[in-house]
Amino acid sequence: MKYRLSSPCRGSNTFDAVPEGEVELTPERMSSLLENRGFKIKMKSDILVIGTQGDVEVALYRRGKLIIKNAKEKSDAENIAQRIFELM
Repeated sequence: MKYRLSSPCRGSNTFDAVPEGEVELTPERMSSLLENRGFKIKMKSDILVIGTQGDVEVALYRRGKLIIKNAKEKSDAENIAQRIFELM
């Protein structure tokens, strides 16, 4: 799946990845996507699922938006986004 990756705050270790197409995910599917990529589920609701892997925290929203926190570099965030979006 194609997506757009950006950093909303310059100098921040937080990145947004937004899919280009329409996405509608259930909480179960969101959890599955993160768990299949080694993330531990920290919080789950109807709107989003938050997962952690080491220092990295990701929030996956039901419309497919992904927020990646604590990525050391943009390339790390790109790798995480690619690994999750390729399963959609």
